Amino acid sequence: MSLSQNASLQLAPLIARIILVTIVLPAGYVSLFRTSNFTSQDAARIEAMGTPATMIENSVEKIKPVALRVHTTGDTDKDKDESEKSSAGDHSMRNLNHFILRLDDSKVPQPLIVGWVCAIAELVGGIVLLVGLFTRWFALLLLIGGAFHMWLMIWPQIRGALPWDWQVGTMHAFATALTTVFISFSLVLTGPGRFSLDRLLFAKHDAD
Repeated sequence: MSLSQNASLQLAPLIARIILVTIVLPAGYVSLFRTSNFTSQDAARIEAMGTPATMIENSVEKIKPVALRVHTTGDTDKDKDESEKSSAGDHSMRNLNHFILRLDDSKVPQPLIVGWVCAIAELVGGIVLLVGLFTRWFALLLLIGGAFHMWLMIWPQIRGALPWDWQVGTMHAFATALTTVFISFSLVLTGPGRFSLDRLLFAKHDAD
């Protein structure tokens, strides 16, 4: 095997992982730990969704027999009072909620859980991909998340406009999302390469 062929097989997946990490790790951090202002209407919608844990509990509660269901009117009244208190002024909330609202507008089932899964996949996946652990699984999650992001956050901004009419920020966002999708897809196909924990731990199972 020639040097160029060996480099393409061994180094290319490593370079692809590094590029992907530089994209998704900051994106996951900004989504989860940075905040921005929301209108009162959007803030009320987000608060009505609750938290991922609350949504899971509500889903489990719905499938229980009626006799076993727990009615928590006190908590409902408390949530209502808190919502009324925060009905005025700007609301500082996680940036992730912009994506969750888009998911909800597009009628995606369980938008809160889907949004959190995508953000956690970016943050955790960025760290894990750097060392090449469970590469194909996390690349698949990032591929799905990137496709959702392009469809919900970027496509509405560029629909009906020619590329040279796009704003600079929109153009950069589109290029970043497209790069994420293609690199994630390539890692799903090729695996992590030689320089990875997958190769070290699962070589006998043909990890790459």
